[in-house]
Parts: sequence; structure tokens; C-alpha cells
Amino acid sequence: MVNHSTMGNSKIKFSALIENNKIAATVWFGLVAVALFNAFKGDAYNNFIIFKQSFFHLKNNTNLYLEYINEYKDHYYYSPSFALFVIPFSYLPDIIGPFAWGFFDAGILYYAIRQLPIKAKYQNFILLLSANEMMNASSNLQSNGIMAATIILSFVFIVNQKESASAKMMLLGFFIKLYSITGLAFFFFSKQKIKFVLYFIFWAIVIICLPLLITSPANLMQCYRDWFAALSLKSNFDITVSMHQNMVDITLQGMVKRIFNLPHLGKWYFIIPALIIFGAQYLLYNYFTHPVYRLYMLCSVLLFIIVFNTGTESPTFIIGVPAICLWYSLQEKTKWMNTIFIVAIFFSSFSYSDIFTPWLRTHIMMPYALKALGCFIVWVVIAVQIFTKQFLKVRVEKLSS
Repeated sequence: MVNHSTMGNSKIKFSALIENNKIAATVWFGLVAVALFNAFKGDAYNNFIIFKQSFFHLKNNTNLYLEYINEYKDHYYYSPSFALFVIPFSYLPDIIGPFAWGFFDAGILYYAIRQLPIKAKYQNFILLLSANEMMNASSNLQSNGIMAATIILSFVFIVNQKESASAKMMLLGFFIKLYSITGLAFFFFSKQKIKFVLYFIFWAIVIICLPLLITSPANLMQCYRDWFAALSLKSNFDITVSMHQNMVDITLQGMVKRIFNLPHLGKWYFIIPALIIFGAQYLLYNYFTHPVYRLYMLCSVLLFIIVFNTGTESPTFIIGVPAICLWYSLQEKTKWMNTIFIVAIFFSSFSYSDIFTPWLRTHIMMPYALKALGCFIVWVVIAVQIFTKQFLKVRVEKLSS
């Protein structure tokens, strides 16, 4: 017999939990702190050293993209401009720098989520349910929190008619990892499109030329040539690695290739249909000013990056998991929607965690890239909801006033 009193009390407790901003912040940054304490080993700490040393290499006019085996493993794959972005962290002691970087990465995403045009309790819901994935991202000392933040903030600024800030945020992300340019999908929400284009050109020139503060024009031009060459090599390397390991291509493509043993299946079989479906959502141009339609498109963009970007790794999912939580926070809590959300968050955030036995993780979840399944399911559901105009059923009171 179901104890309805107990169920009711659980709902009340959870409701009180998501109403408390301090609890959400404590859980978010508390788990990040735990992850950072465990990050002083192996490849995670190595990632920070790559960032830190990039500034000194640029300053000394040395090639950013060579292999510096005496300093770190792997290569630097970011833009020359990024080497300037990390200046504040490059001069910090090695014991402090990784913590500062990790908290900055998590902090800017926290700030971005707080800027979403939804009520604070829904922001708290996103933070609480994404905290596990933020911990995973922080344990690798990469820049995935920043990447998620630049896309979210480019959306927030453009809907608030701050074209300059939106263009700048989009380009800052682009010069860290190229896929941040997907923020251009929000261009159609701008009421001052010519102004946006002009700001976009202006900020592109500024960011491209920024390294001239510490290096010569000739060296900077060579740096950009080396950067494009390095990205090309990395793309080919990632494809090769994904066929033999479980580190990258945790996407729809990677999942299908692994499940059906089709290692050479081309990415365009997935990307072209995905682009057609995504682009078709813009046929509803009469709803470009509708706040819920806009939020759905934000979720669609964030999930698209995860589901169809062959460079997706496990830490990259901090870009997709907040989108799943944002989408769910806008839904009527029917059994169907609850089931979709539970399945999606289960695979996207917990499939590589200790919830599963080591055997299940290493023999089922990782080898078949099943972490991507949840993001793909929600991306499809969002597309269906947009095409059938179900976003019109979302109650306006869910949004911030």
C-alpha cells in the first residue's frame, strides 16, 4: 500500500530544497572543491600546465603547438588568444593555480545559469541536478564549464538586446573551442541584426589581434597557421582513438559505430540529417519572440554540440546536462515526461559513475558510448515539441518576471 503522506512529505522537502539558493550554491561549489582536491594527479593536472605554459610560450615567441615533453604531456590545441586569457592563472603558484582555474570554470557557468530568464527555483534545480556533471568536468581541469557559459550567456545577452556582449561572448568561446560558434543560432532572436554583425566583426578583429600585446605580427600569423594545422591533426587523431578506445566520440555517431561495429561509418550520415532537423525548427519564425521557444532552441543548441560533435568526451557533458534540466523544468510533470527525464539524466550524468558496477561501466556503458543516449533522446523530444508547437502549453509563470 502506497503511503501518500510519505510521498507528499518528500515532495515538500524537495520543493524546499530547490527554493534555497544557498543550498544550490553549496552543493555546486562543494562538489567542485572535492573534484579539484583529487585533480592533482595525472592528466588532470597536466591539462592546467598546458594552459599555464601557453602564455609563456607565446610571450617568448616559441611555437605554441609543439610537443614540450619536459613541461607536459599532449599538445596545446587552443587559439593564440586563449594564451592571453589564462594570464591571471599563469602567474599563480602551482598549488593555487588549478584551484583558481577550476573554480573560475565552475563559477562562470554558475553565473550563466543564474542569468537564465526562469525563476530562481528552476535555476537551483538545474544547478543541483548538474552538480555531479560539473564535478566530473572539474576533475579534468579543462574548460568545458566556460564553454557552456559562453553559449548560454551569448543567448541571454542577445535576448536582452545586448548585441555587443553577445557577440563578444560567442567569440571568446570560439577562440577556446570552435564549436561555441553554434551560438550564432541565436542571431535570429536579435532585434538589431546589422548592429550584431558589426559588433561581431569588431570583436573578432579585437580578439584575433589581442596577442599582439606580447608578440610580433609575424609570430602571431604563424601561430594561427599552426593552430589550424594542429586542429586538423587532432581531428584525425580523435577519429583514430575513438575506434580503439572509449575516450572521445561519445556521441550518437560513436554509439552507433560501436554497437553495430561500424568503425568507419562517416559522420555526415548523422550531421546532415541533424542539421536539416535543426534548421527546420527555424521555420516557426512567427515564434522567434516567444520566450519558451527561445529556451527550447537554447537547449537544442547545447544538446546538438554533445550529440553530434565527434570530439565529445565525458567532461564535455556539462554542456548538455544543464540543457536537459532546463528543458525538464519547463515541462508539465506527467509520467511520460518524468520517465524521459530520469532516463536522460541517468545515462547522461550517471552512466559512468559508481552507481554502476565496474563491470557494467567498462563492458557496457563506456564501450558503447551510452552516455550520449540521454542527450539524444531529449534533443529529439525537443524537436518534436517545437514542430508540434507544444512549447505554447508551457505556463508563463515558470519564467522570471
